Amino acid sequence: HMEILYRVIGKGTEWLSRRKKGESLDMIGPFGNGFFIEEDAESFLFVARGIGISPLYGLAEEIVRRKKERKIFILMGARLKERIFYEKECERIGEVFLYTDDGSEGFHGRAPDLLLHLLENSRTLPKRFSLYACGPSSMLKDLALLSERFGFHGQVALEGHMGCGFGACLSCACPLRPQHIIKNDYWKKPALQWSEDEKTAYSLICKDGPIYNLQEVDWDEWIA
Repeated sequence: HMEILYRVIGKGTEWLSRRKKGESLDMIGPFGNGFFIEEDAESFLFVARGIGISPLYGLAEEIVRRKKERKIFILMGARLKERIFYEKECERIGEVFLYTDDGSEGFHGRAPDLLLHLLENSRTLPKRFSLYACGPSSMLKDLALLSERFGFHGQVALEGHMGCGFGACLSCACPLRPQHIIKNDYWKKPALQWSEDEKTAYSLICKDGPIYNLQEVDWDEWIA
């Protein structure tokens, strides 16, 4: 059984919205890497915006299945309350904190603003936690800045336009910070590209990602 969570924003999702029960869809995947669950972590913090909750909800379900003794905190929201998904489902998994840009539901502000508010209230979040996030690049960049300030680390799911999905077209190249690149048995990064002077590195999201360490990405270059 598989569910697809999407919002109609272009031709592709508009086409998808018109599919009827019983129709067939051609799908390819899965591609790239995935989140890894830190086995020694006792607390997990999920930060999502809009449909970014989708991959995080699946990850949270797996953590619940694996680890009976765990604390899960979920920060989820959107521009307005009508675009918040999976609220009831997430409440069954962990403690949920809602936010909206317009203040129509929960905290008035963006996810990084809410996280800063919670971090400054030491009674709300534990001192140590593993963070997992999915949302727009500007949100992820601000989370990276908070991680440097407060000393936590995390993993993020990136989005990028992909012409092929096989690492041939290079349309999903993402700049990384060379001194922070992680390559291991789980994150092999087979499509990592280096400049001749080895001062600049680019990663293809379709093959090396979509999951990266929060500090790996050169957020200023990526957003520019």
